[in-house]
Amino acid sequence: MLTRELVNDVYCQGVSFTVSDMDELAHAVALVLIQEFAIAKSLLGGEPELEDLAEVGLPIDDIEDIIDRRLKPTDVYHRDGLLFQLVMWLAAHLDLEPGDLVAPPHSQGSAKGQDSVIVHRANGTVVALSICEDKATENPRKTVREEVWPEIKDYETGGRRDELRSILITTLGTGGLSPEEAARLIRGISWEGKRRYRVRVTVQEERTPKLFKGFNDLVAGDGEMRRGESMHLPEMRAWMTGFASAVEAHLRNYVKEG
Repeated sequence: MLTRELVNDVYCQGVSFTVSDMDELAHAVALVLIQEFAIAKSLLGGEPELEDLAEVGLPIDDIEDIIDRRLKPTDVYHRDGLLFQLVMWLAAHLDLEPGDLVAPPHSQGSAKGQDSVIVHRANGTVVALSICEDKATENPRKTVREEVWPEIKDYETGGRRDELRSILITTLGTGGLSPEEAARLIRGISWEGKRRYRVRVTVQEERTPKLFKGFNDLVAGDGEMRRGESMHLPEMRAWMTGFASAVEAHLRNYVKEG
Protein backbone atom coordinates (compact mmCIF):
# COMPACT_ATOMS: atom_id res chain seq x y z
CA MET A 1 0.00 0.00 0.00
CA LEU A 2 2.98 2.30 0.67
CA THR A 3 6.48 2.19 -0.77
CA ARG A 4 9.41 3.99 0.80
CA GLU A 5 12.47 5.32 -1.00
CA LEU A 6 15.54 7.17 0.27
CA VAL A 7 16.36 10.35 -1.65
CA ASN A 8 19.40 12.61 -1.62
CA ASP A 9 18.92 15.77 0.41
CA VAL A 10 21.70 18.06 1.64
CA TYR A 11 19.56 19.45 4.48
CA CYS A 12 18.28 16.23 6.08
CA GLN A 13 17.65 12.54 5.64
CA GLY A 14 15.43 12.40 2.60
CA VAL A 15 12.54 9.95 2.34
CA SER A 16 9.86 9.74 -0.34
CA PHE A 17 6.63 7.76 -0.01
CA THR A 18 4.41 6.56 -2.84
CA VAL A 19 0.94 5.10 -2.54
CA SER A 20 1.07 1.75 -4.31
CA ASP A 21 -2.45 0.57 -3.39
CA MET A 22 -4.91 3.31 -2.45
CA ASP A 23 -7.77 0.97 -1.57
CA GLU A 24 -5.67 -1.12 0.78
CA LEU A 25 -4.32 2.06 2.38
CA ALA A 26 -7.91 3.28 2.82
CA HIS A 27 -8.72 -0.03 4.51
CA ALA A 28 -5.86 0.44 6.97
CA VAL A 29 -6.88 4.05 7.71
CA ALA A 30 -10.48 2.93 8.31
CA LEU A 31 -9.19 0.45 10.88
CA VAL A 32 -7.16 3.20 12.56
CA LEU A 33 -10.27 5.40 12.74
CA ILE A 34 -12.10 2.67 14.68
CA GLN A 35 -8.98 2.29 16.85
CA GLU A 36 -8.03 -1.18 15.64
CA PHE A 37 -4.41 -0.13 15.57
CA ALA A 38 -2.74 -3.55 15.68
CA ILE A 39 -4.82 -4.91 12.80
CA ALA A 40 -4.22 -1.75 10.77
CA LYS A 41 -0.46 -2.14 11.22
CA SER A 42 -0.66 -5.80 10.24
CA LEU A 43 -1.94 -4.76 6.81
CA LEU A 44 1.45 -3.15 6.15
CA GLY A 45 3.05 -6.57 6.16
CA GLY A 46 0.25 -8.52 4.50
CA GLU A 47 -3.25 -9.68 5.26
CA PRO A 48 -4.28 -9.89 8.93
CA GLU A 49 -5.83 -13.04 10.29
CA LEU A 50 -9.40 -13.39 9.03
CA GLU A 51 -10.63 -14.28 12.50
CA ASP A 52 -9.24 -10.97 13.77
CA LEU A 53 -11.20 -9.03 11.16
CA ALA A 54 -14.33 -11.03 11.90
CA GLU A 55 -14.41 -9.60 15.42
CA VAL A 56 -13.99 -5.98 14.29
CA GLY A 57 -16.93 -3.62 14.19
CA LEU A 58 -18.87 -0.78 15.76
CA PRO A 59 -22.58 0.06 15.95
CA ILE A 60 -23.90 1.94 12.94
CA ASP A 61 -24.35 5.17 14.94
CA ASP A 62 -20.65 5.14 15.87
CA ILE A 63 -19.58 4.51 12.28
CA GLU A 64 -21.82 7.31 11.00
CA ASP A 65 -20.41 9.65 13.64
CA ILE A 66 -16.84 8.93 12.51
CA ILE A 67 -17.80 9.48 8.87
CA ASP A 68 -19.64 12.74 9.57
CA ARG A 69 -17.02 14.30 11.84
CA ARG A 70 -13.78 12.98 10.35
CA LEU A 71 -14.51 12.51 6.66
CA LYS A 72 -17.16 15.19 6.07
CA PRO A 73 -16.19 18.22 8.17
CA THR A 74 -17.20 21.70 7.07
CA ASP A 75 -13.53 22.50 6.45
CA VAL A 76 -12.01 20.10 3.91
CA TYR A 77 -8.53 21.09 5.09
CA HIS A 78 -9.23 19.41 8.43
CA ARG A 79 -10.25 16.22 6.65
CA ASP A 80 -7.13 16.18 4.51
CA GLY A 81 -4.88 17.01 7.44
CA LEU A 82 -6.29 14.17 9.51
CA LEU A 83 -6.10 11.62 6.70
CA PHE A 84 -2.49 12.55 5.95
CA GLN A 85 -1.59 12.26 9.64
CA LEU A 86 -3.07 8.77 9.76
CA VAL A 87 -1.27 7.70 6.59
CA MET A 88 2.00 9.00 8.03
CA TRP A 89 1.31 7.24 11.32
CA LEU A 90 1.13 3.99 9.38
CA ALA A 91 4.22 4.92 7.34
CA ALA A 92 6.22 5.44 10.54
CA HIS A 93 5.99 1.70 11.20
CA LEU A 94 7.81 0.77 8.00
CA ASP A 95 11.31 1.32 9.41
CA LEU A 96 11.06 1.13 13.19
CA GLU A 97 14.06 -0.16 15.10
CA PRO A 98 13.57 -2.80 17.82
CA GLY A 99 12.20 -1.09 20.91
CA ASP A 100 10.77 1.92 19.08
CA LEU A 101 7.21 2.95 19.94
CA VAL A 102 4.88 5.21 17.97
CA ALA A 103 2.42 7.28 19.98
CA PRO A 104 -1.24 6.51 19.25
CA PRO A 105 -2.59 8.78 16.51
CA HIS A 106 -4.76 11.80 17.17
CA SER A 107 -8.47 11.12 16.91
CA GLN A 108 -9.16 14.56 15.45
CA GLY A 109 -7.63 16.59 12.67
CA SER A 110 -5.63 19.78 13.07
CA ALA A 111 -4.92 19.13 16.74
CA LYS A 112 -2.53 21.57 18.33
CA GLY A 113 0.74 19.96 19.27
CA GLN A 114 2.79 17.15 17.81
CA ASP A 115 1.20 15.28 14.92
CA SER A 116 2.97 12.17 16.13
CA VAL A 117 5.85 11.17 18.37
CA ILE A 118 8.16 8.18 18.02
CA VAL A 119 10.00 7.04 21.14
CA HIS A 120 13.37 5.44 20.43
CA ARG A 121 14.60 2.97 23.04
CA ALA A 122 17.70 0.85 23.53
CA ASN A 123 18.28 -1.56 26.40
CA GLY A 124 15.14 -0.34 28.11
CA THR A 125 16.23 3.29 28.09
CA VAL A 126 14.77 6.19 26.13
CA VAL A 127 17.58 7.36 23.85
CA ALA A 128 15.66 9.85 21.70
CA LEU A 129 12.25 10.89 20.47
CA SER A 130 11.19 11.97 17.01
CA ILE A 131 8.71 14.84 16.87
CA CYS A 132 6.65 14.67 13.68
CA GLU A 133 5.04 17.56 11.80
CA ASP A 134 2.58 16.49 9.09
CA LYS A 135 1.20 18.90 6.50
CA ALA A 136 -1.21 18.06 3.69
CA THR A 137 -0.61 21.12 1.56
CA GLU A 138 -0.65 22.46 -1.97
CA ASN A 139 2.28 24.77 -1.15
CA PRO A 140 4.85 22.56 0.57
CA ARG A 141 7.85 24.88 0.58
CA LYS A 142 5.84 27.84 1.89
CA THR A 143 4.21 25.64 4.52
CA VAL A 144 7.53 24.23 5.70
CA ARG A 145 9.13 27.66 5.90
CA GLU A 146 6.25 29.57 7.50
CA GLU A 147 4.51 26.95 9.65
CA VAL A 148 6.92 24.12 10.44
CA TRP A 149 10.19 25.93 11.05
CA PRO A 150 8.70 28.16 13.80
CA GLU A 151 7.36 25.06 15.57
CA ILE A 152 10.76 23.38 15.50
CA LYS A 153 12.45 26.56 16.69
CA ASP A 154 10.09 26.57 19.68
CA TYR A 155 11.08 23.01 20.60
CA GLU A 156 14.76 23.70 20.12
CA THR A 157 14.63 26.68 22.49
CA GLY A 158 13.08 24.54 25.22
CA GLY A 159 9.38 25.00 24.61
CA ARG A 160 6.58 22.51 25.36
CA ARG A 161 8.62 20.05 27.41
CA ASP A 162 5.59 19.32 29.57
CA GLU A 163 3.70 18.14 26.47
CA LEU A 164 6.57 15.89 25.47
CA ARG A 165 6.81 14.31 28.92
CA SER A 166 3.07 13.61 28.94
CA ILE A 167 3.22 11.99 25.49
CA LEU A 168 6.28 9.97 26.49
CA ILE A 169 4.52 8.55 29.54
CA THR A 170 1.44 7.64 27.49
CA THR A 171 3.50 6.08 24.69
CA LEU A 172 5.70 4.07 27.03
CA GLY A 173 2.48 2.73 28.53
CA THR A 174 1.63 1.19 25.15
CA GLY A 175 4.91 -0.72 25.48
CA GLY A 176 3.84 -2.27 28.77
CA LEU A 177 5.24 0.17 31.32
CA SER A 178 3.05 1.45 34.13
CA PRO A 179 2.64 5.24 34.42
CA GLU A 180 4.88 5.15 37.51
CA GLU A 181 7.62 3.20 35.72
CA ALA A 182 7.38 5.49 32.68
CA ALA A 183 7.59 8.60 34.86
CA ARG A 184 10.70 7.25 36.62
CA LEU A 185 12.29 6.41 33.27
CA ILE A 186 11.94 9.91 31.85
CA ARG A 187 12.38 11.91 35.05
CA GLY A 188 16.10 12.29 34.59
CA ILE A 189 16.17 12.70 30.81
CA SER A 190 18.40 15.44 29.48
CA TRP A 191 16.62 16.82 26.43
CA GLU A 192 19.88 17.95 24.83
CA GLY A 193 20.46 15.89 21.70
CA LYS A 194 17.36 13.77 22.34
CA ARG A 195 14.94 15.57 20.05
CA ARG A 196 14.78 14.40 16.46
CA TYR A 197 12.35 15.75 13.89
CA ARG A 198 10.39 14.32 10.99
CA VAL A 199 8.75 16.85 8.70
CA ARG A 200 6.26 15.15 6.39
CA VAL A 201 4.50 16.98 3.57
CA THR A 202 2.55 16.31 0.41
CA VAL A 203 4.03 17.41 -2.92
CA GLN A 204 2.04 17.76 -6.13
CA GLU A 205 5.04 18.17 -8.41
CA GLU A 206 8.43 16.53 -8.19
CA ARG A 207 10.20 17.09 -4.89
CA THR A 208 12.55 20.06 -5.19
CA PRO A 209 16.06 20.11 -3.67
CA LYS A 210 15.14 23.20 -1.64
CA LEU A 211 12.00 21.76 -0.05
CA PHE A 212 13.65 21.39 3.35
CA LYS A 213 16.21 24.16 3.02
CA GLY A 214 17.07 25.59 6.44
CA PHE A 215 16.43 22.38 8.37
CA ASN A 216 20.12 22.01 9.22
CA ASP A 217 20.25 25.59 10.51
CA LEU A 218 17.49 24.86 13.01
CA VAL A 219 18.61 21.42 14.19
CA ALA A 220 22.28 20.55 14.66
CA GLY A 221 23.75 17.08 14.56
CA ASP A 222 23.96 14.30 12.03
CA GLY A 223 21.31 13.32 9.52
CA GLU A 224 19.25 11.13 11.84
CA MET A 225 18.29 14.26 13.79
CA ARG A 226 16.44 15.65 10.76
CA ARG A 227 14.22 13.69 8.42
CA GLY A 228 12.37 15.32 5.55
CA GLU A 229 9.62 13.10 4.17
CA SER A 230 7.40 13.76 1.18
CA MET A 231 4.47 11.99 -0.43
CA HIS A 232 3.78 12.64 -4.10
CA LEU A 233 0.05 13.28 -4.58
CA PRO A 234 -0.76 15.04 -7.88
CA GLU A 235 -3.91 17.16 -7.48
CA MET A 236 -3.77 16.52 -3.76
CA ARG A 237 -7.23 17.83 -2.79
CA ALA A 238 -8.96 15.74 -5.45
CA TRP A 239 -6.92 12.68 -4.41
CA MET A 240 -7.92 13.20 -0.78
CA THR A 241 -11.59 13.42 -1.76
CA GLY A 242 -11.38 10.07 -3.55
CA PHE A 243 -9.37 8.61 -0.68
CA ALA A 244 -11.95 9.78 1.87
CA SER A 245 -14.67 8.04 -0.14
CA ALA A 246 -12.66 4.82 -0.13
CA VAL A 247 -12.12 5.08 3.64
CA GLU A 248 -15.86 5.64 4.11
CA ALA A 249 -16.67 2.53 2.08
CA HIS A 250 -14.38 0.43 4.26
CA LEU A 251 -15.81 1.91 7.45
CA ARG A 252 -19.31 0.85 6.37
CA ASN A 253 -18.03 -2.72 6.08
CA TYR A 254 -17.41 -2.66 9.83
CA VAL A 255 -20.94 -1.86 10.95
CA LYS A 256 -21.76 -4.37 13.66
CA GLU A 257 -25.36 -5.45 13.85
CA GLY A 258 -27.25 -5.73 17.08
